[in-house]
This record gives sequence, C-alpha cells and structure tokens, in this order.
Amino acid sequence: MKQIRNYSLLASAMLTFALTSCNNDEVETIPYEGPVLAQVTAGIDGALTRASDTSWDQNDAIGITCRNTENETNYDNKKYVTASGNGTFTHYNATVEDLAGGIFFQGTGDVSFFAYYPFTGTDGTLPGTNNGIISGSTQKQVTNQKSLDYLYAAASTTYATPTISFTGNDKFKHKMARLKLVLQTDANAGFSVEDVKSGTYTLGGLKHDGTFNVIEGKAKTTPDASPVANWSVSTNCPYADANNQRTYTMFLYPQTVSGPLPFTATISSQNYNNTADIKFTDNELSSGNSYTFTITIKKTGLAVSSCTIEGWGTEVTGSGNAGM
Repeated sequence: MKQIRNYSLLASAMLTFALTSCNNDEVETIPYEGPVLAQVTAGIDGALTRASDTSWDQNDAIGITCRNTENETNYDNKKYVTASGNGTFTHYNATVEDLAGGIFFQGTGDVSFFAYYPFTGTDGTLPGTNNGIISGSTQKQVTNQKSLDYLYAAASTTYATPTISFTGNDKFKHKMARLKLVLQTDANAGFSVEDVKSGTYTLGGLKHDGTFNVIEGKAKTTPDASPVANWSVSTNCPYADANNQRTYTMFLYPQTVSGPLPFTATISSQNYNNTADIKFTDNELSSGNSYTFTITIKKTGLAVSSCTIEGWGTEVTGSGNAGM
C-alpha cells in the first residue's frame, strides 16, 4: 500500500507540472506571424462643445502618427476617416478607402499612437514644419471654424491587441479655447432684438497667430504674436440667432491676456463700450475651456452677466456690470 501511495504522489506531481506548463504557455507573448492591420475607434471628450454641436461628422478625418522603440512599427500622419460618423475609422488614400495602405503592426513590441483632428497635409508626411507643427490664424473663422477646433488623443497597444482605441480616458480632447458672446436686449433697453442683430461688434486684446503640435497635442500663440485691437467679431465669426439672442462663437489659441478685453457695440452709429467685465481668471484662456459672456445692450450702457467657464465637465459661474 505504501508503494501505491508513492505512485499516486508521483502522478499528482506530474499532473501539477503539466497544468503549470499549460498556464505558462497561455500567458506567453503571442508569436509574431506577419503584419496585422490596425483597427481604429475614437470618441470625443465633451462632444457637444464642438462647433458643429455633434460628435463625429460623416467623413471627418484624423491624422495618426505612431512610434515603436524597436523601430518596427513607425508611420507618419496616416489619414483615417469615419465615413459614417460613428467613430470607426479606416485608412483613406485621398477620398478612397485604402485598407492596404493603412497602419500594420510590424512586430510584437508596444506602439505609441498620436492622433489629431482635423487631418492636414499629405498621408505619410508630418504636416507643417519642424516635425508636425501647424501654423495658423484665428482672425477669420466664418467659413473655416471647424478646421480650428483642434483635437488630440494618445494611446498605446500591441500586435496582440490590434485595435487602437481612442476611447475612455484616451478620448480626443479639445486643445483650443472657445469664447462665446451672447448678445441680447430687454424691453426697457431702448433697443429691439432686430437692433441687436443689425449691430456691429469688436473685441480687442486677443492674439490670433499660433501653432498646433500634432505629436504633443499643444496649441499656443506664436512668440511674436501681438494683440489685435478692435477685432471685428461681427465680420469674422459665425453666429446663431435663438431665443431673442445673437450668439457669436470663436476658437482661440490658449493665451495670457493683459486684462479685461475691450468690447464695443455699434448700433445706429452710436458706440457702446464695456468697461471691465470681459475678463478671465488669472487672465488666462486655457486649453480645453469654453467661456461664455452674456451681454445685455442698453442705451444707458452694457451689462455683462452670466460669465460662465466650462471645462468640459467643470463649471464656474460669476457675474458683473459694465457702462458706457
């Protein structure tokens, strides 16, 4: 009986070793068996804050650059398009879907992906100058505002999990600052809503020349940019009319301003100026923040109220007044 027990122990040990070997095989790195096509899915953090007030639009295009420390999988500015606007992207050559020309994992190492919106330049070549730095201006944005809403995302994955997921904490995030001016009047102001709609408006103290780095995801004003005085909001920015209000929306490079921004409303050849209340915390327009100022226009002056900062989830409100 003693000998039988020893055989039993030996069989048990052999079974344990076999199971351990199987478990070790299961956690080993999947061997490389040839290039694997990358699949791309993406979402936008705070999608309703886009100029278009949607998430992705049909045929939105992003640029993806990827780097691998083993020098296996490296691509520059590959164009990926969500043809239906559902957040699933495939590679395009100009306007034609081109899966064969897309990103393929060339080894088993970890790959870092850097993506931006909107796609700029040529597929396979970093846009702009100096390794992916795009120069631009926010002076005129009536027809091209969507192209100024720079978004950025970064993620990493491997050959074993070939889906590049710009989702969750890796969603695309807004990198510009957004400013909205909501113009209105009231029954005792001496103006009508139509007067407000026919007025012209200027805003000063903002720098409009800047750059966006598609690899680092940073938007900023250029070092030599100077503030523009009396910038015509009514000429250079799109607007929407609703609820007896006119709202102008503008995208700006993140920047430090010298103080409150001078605002002038001109109605029937009469100028109405604010004195102090278009101002920002620490004089900063921060990346990813949306600022809304509601301005009530009266013949006795302007009242600025409902000053709102939205950090795509965080909201701080305040109020103030202004005179002629």
